[in-house]
Amino acid sequence: MVGQTFGNYQLERELGQGGMGTVYLAQDSGLHRQVALKILRSDLGDDPSFAKKFLEEVEVTASLAHPNIIRVFTLGEQDGRLYLVMEHLDQPSLENRMENQAKVSERDVLEIGIGIASALQFAHEETGLIHRDIKPGNILFGRGNIPKLADFGLAAGARSAQGQQDEIWGTPYYVSPERLLREPEDIRSDIYSLGATLYHAIAGRPPFEAETAEEVAKRHISDRPPPLRSLCPEAQEQTVLTLDKCLAKKTDIRWASYTDLISQLADALRRLS
Repeated sequence: MVGQTFGNYQLERELGQGGMGTVYLAQDSGLHRQVALKILRSDLGDDPSFAKKFLEEVEVTASLAHPNIIRVFTLGEQDGRLYLVMEHLDQPSLENRMENQAKVSERDVLEIGIGIASALQFAHEETGLIHRDIKPGNILFGRGNIPKLADFGLAAGARSAQGQQDEIWGTPYYVSPERLLREPEDIRSDIYSLGATLYHAIAGRPPFEAETAEEVAKRHISDRPPPLRSLCPEAQEQTVLTLDKCLAKKTDIRWASYTDLISQLADALRRLS
């Protein structure tokens, strides 16, 4: 794909791959800027009704203007391939950070949690969408180390267009029990996934590990994660309690709103200071 042109955008190099497609660094020939261009898997555009519904759903996310959400500039279709164009950030993702350092500092984890929870709250209040794919690879960073959430609406768009639950790609380290059980989801599913992501960042390992993806999924449904203090002894009690409640198996035990979660994360951050 490198060297090809999609609309006004020429692909320069591959940035990464995910379950729904491949992201490229591209040059915007009209505005002379670099962007991130995501080309979705070819099979996702084979069904015209899918393409129409999917584009309508993602168009909603392009209206989201929030400092903690990656901006979507445009979306389209070329030669049967769906693509969307987003702002490009040249900072490592949270996943990259976690690969390069054993553990992320508690202060950074709390700041990331507040930023991403704020993004999720704004998007849900504006559009009613839930993200459904919170993970370290979808948390990027802008200037001033501001966390930004990517791929908002992609998983939701796929689900809406197909009229069913979308498949789960890769090992489900951050997926809520209700999604694995194909039960109804709401904001508390995203709260679980955010909690699992923050737990991994501060503990240096995901809440559940196993030899197969199926076993990891089973453990999300039935097991409790190792106590955070056993992996990160220096973590303060407020942080431990906040993440524990995010990871509750039953949705009615988790934080019921982003306002509550953000308040608890902010309180933990104040205690650090």
